[in-house]
Amino acid sequence: MVGLRRALFFSITERYVSIALNFVMVATLARLLTPEEFGYLAIGAAAIGFSECLRDFGTSGYLIQARSATHLAARTAFTVMLTLTLAVATALWAAASPIAEFYGKAGLEFYLHITALGLLMGPFAAPPLALLRRDMQFQVVAIINVASAVTIALVTVSLAVMGASYMSFAWGIWAGAGVTAVLAVLLHGDMRIFRPSLAEWREILSFGGYSSAAGIFWKLQEFVPSLIIGRLIDFNAVGLFSRAVMVCQLPDKCLLNGLMPVALPALASEARAGRNLASAYLKATAYITAIQWPSLLLLACLAHPAVLILLGTQWLDIVPLIQIISLGLLLCFPTILSYPLLAAAGGIRHAMIGSLVGLLCSIGFALLLSRWGLTAMGFGIVLTISTQSGFSLYLIRLYAPFNLSELANTLRKSAVTAATTALVPLLAVALNGFDFDFSITEGIMVGIGSVIAWIVAIRWTGHALEAEVDLVFDILRRVCRTTHHEIRTRSTSARGSRTGET
Repeated sequence: MVGLRRALFFSITERYVSIALNFVMVATLARLLTPEEFGYLAIGAAAIGFSECLRDFGTSGYLIQARSATHLAARTAFTVMLTLTLAVATALWAAASPIAEFYGKAGLEFYLHITALGLLMGPFAAPPLALLRRDMQFQVVAIINVASAVTIALVTVSLAVMGASYMSFAWGIWAGAGVTAVLAVLLHGDMRIFRPSLAEWREILSFGGYSSAAGIFWKLQEFVPSLIIGRLIDFNAVGLFSRAVMVCQLPDKCLLNGLMPVALPALASEARAGRNLASAYLKATAYITAIQWPSLLLLACLAHPAVLILLGTQWLDIVPLIQIISLGLLLCFPTILSYPLLAAAGGIRHAMIGSLVGLLCSIGFALLLSRWGLTAMGFGIVLTISTQSGFSLYLIRLYAPFNLSELANTLRKSAVTAATTALVPLLAVALNGFDFDFSITEGIMVGIGSVIAWIVAIRWTGHALEAEVDLVFDILRRVCRTTHHEIRTRSTSARGSRTGET
């Protein structure tokens, strides 16, 4: 448990630092670039995500979940990834011109060329990072990822200020990939894994085929709405839609993303030890919903000040879209741990099927609803989430059997906590004349009140998360006492020094 908490601490700390840097970067760029220029980022991000899934081919996941990760396995993973990366980068370079012509944006070709070059660094970063995660060395992983995030932010913002427009994104990502690769190689330290080998190619391709397909389907599902909007509406709408989705993802990125890098190694360790995955899944779901549900309800109520803080006044049109999507995301909790649990339990094929169902729903609803504009597209995301969550829950119960009554009991305290937390922003909305247009200051005050209500609700319900909250407060108290003691010691020493001089 101590090892898991330590891993979570470093993983969450890394995510918070990365999110803070990304917040500063996005807030700055939103004031320097137009929604159309952000449209290039959305299309480029789709190409990157799709390419990453193809070239990784599940090799990282294989190294993490394998019962024994030998040097031959690591060398084979590197060889497979290097081969696929060369093929994918070449294909993306060649496809850049047709993609640019398809969207009628000549500048997109050069953007994708730089993206293709950035992919070449991945084979030297991914295997070492996977092995570090398998060994729960998240302190080292955190150092690498934070250094990469700092590089991306500095390069992107600097180039945007210098007038590089949308190309600042491409060069920033390219520089971050380089830093990640260099640090991963140096800090892992075992150069033997970069010797080509195909000794375990059958095992890797068997797992990787399903895992890669699942990853591709997930990425396509994430970017399909933007791709369809860019073709059927315009790039300005792509920019607006992508920023709305980005804001809606902030609760997960701020509060839950630190969990995901730890989830697969932890669940794989449980599976290798023959322990009950259903119990682990239900406990993790209780933790997740106690954090996710209140934060999404808070975002729905405070979307207006959130947009003002993150993006500025030119983006206020996306407030209703944020409210729709954030409320729909309340239903997504079964999917959060579906891939790591299924991969750890040997159900990688079902993980692929689950992501395929989500992709097909996303495509179908996007094509059907795009003619009615961005608001309809927001409801399409809600329908996709609902369908995929139900199917994911079915798949999870195949490998970690539990009754729906057990799940309902697990979620009961989280639901009460979320409802109690939401009373604060809802009361503020009522006092504001049932208007969601809060100022930044008002939004911050409501947010602070909601956090206090959340802490009270966690304690009042006796939620499983209460022990972790108490641990955080205990750490904060110790830090405050240590800091206070240090200040008093320094103050006493300074007074003594002045007395001696007198």
